[in-house]
Amino acid sequence: MFLRLFGILILCSSWGCESLSMNSRTSDEAERKQPMLTLTSFSKAPLPESAPISERMGIFEAMKPLNANGQVQPDPFPTVYFPFDSWEITPEVQGRLDATAKWMTNFSRYGLTIEGHTDIRGTESYNMVLGVRRANAVKEYLAHLGIPRTRLDVVSYGNTLALCDVDDEYRCHQFNRRADLLLD
Repeated sequence: MFLRLFGILILCSSWGCESLSMNSRTSDEAERKQPMLTLTSFSKAPLPESAPISERMGIFEAMKPLNANGQVQPDPFPTVYFPFDSWEITPEVQGRLDATAKWMTNFSRYGLTIEGHTDIRGTESYNMVLGVRRANAVKEYLAHLGIPRTRLDVVSYGNTLALCDVDDEYRCHQFNRRADLLLD
């Protein structure tokens, strides 16, 4: 009886080890074929401050959906990026928020939660207030376009949900200064 149990144990352990090594080999091969994507893998060398933020952040036309005419279709729920210590809606973001307002006008039973975020610099209390200001700026812009304020909720996470915490402007901070639009 003991030998039978010992044989089963040996068989199961060798089968399990072989299974693990095959999975390990398979995952290693998959990792080699598919490069890991990171926030910085899309970005190019740093561009000057005068360049639009969408270019500085590596938002490429190839990654954007196309409409029936083959033209770039604006994302109705874009991530809105902000300059350092600002809550200003820039002209390049206005077109994308116009698409949000158009979508919300067509689908009037849905609401939107606007999350304000900041980079990791600054105090926690300051960043919470800055996150609210960013979310409110998006809310007011959409309200100005005719979306009822009752359909727009605002929340600030400050720097608590930072996408990355590297102390580098081009590799990290610019990705954290944002407002995310979430459909309710």
